[in-house]
Amino acid sequence: MSIHPDVIVIGAGIIGAACAHELAAAGLSVQVIDARRGGATNAGMGHLVVMDDNPAELALSQSSLDLWHQWGPRMTADQPACQFTNCGTLWVAANAEEMAAAEEKQQRLRAHGIACELLGPAALAAAEPLLRPGLAGALKVTGDSVVYAPNAAEWLLTHAPRPIHFEQAEVT
Repeated sequence: MSIHPDVIVIGAGIIGAACAHELAAAGLSVQVIDARRGGATNAGMGHLVVMDDNPAELALSQSSLDLWHQWGPRMTADQPACQFTNCGTLWVAANAEEMAAAEEKQQRLRAHGIACELLGPAALAAAEPLLRPGLAGALKVTGDSVVYAPNAAEWLLTHAPRPIHFEQAEVT
């Protein structure tokens, strides 16, 4: 590693680690500076979910989820504490209006090749028996996942295609 890296990334959380990983993959020399105090990555829930509020968000989140599904098995094998789990998401509908919104969401997601299924009240109760009775149903998005973000960030830094230099320091 030269004394003058091509790129300096401030922060080794999930965003900084992902940026450093991709920059190293692009052939750049990367230095990451982080105070190791924890932050948003430590507090986040690590929910990897496809979002569809607009076409750009859907395309970006779908592409992101595809990458996580490529990394996930390797992460878990290399560092089991990453706890990548393809658990899916249930978009629960409390009433008929919310169920209609779930049906529309299903159509949008399926149009982009995203696996999902509608669950009626009985199927929802069987899938999640501790939910309150009387719910209208749910949309299950099967590809959504979770990851333990602090360990996933560490994996991204230590498994980049090129070594990433790390420095523990506070940046002001």
